[in-house]
Amino acid sequence: MVDRLVRISTSPPAMPAPNWGHSAIEPMLPALLRGAIFIAVLAAPFLAALLAG
Repeated sequence: MVDRLVRISTSPPAMPAPNWGHSAIEPMLPALLRGAIFIAVLAAPFLAALLAG
């Protein structure tokens, strides 16, 4: 029993809970915008070829 208590007390501390507030979303917006621009740039030649017939 004592060794079990020692193992529990020497375990690493738990990670703090992430902040799911408004500030957690803000860094994701520039990444989403860059992804949308990247996909639009990749799709542009294909759309142009489809429109040209």
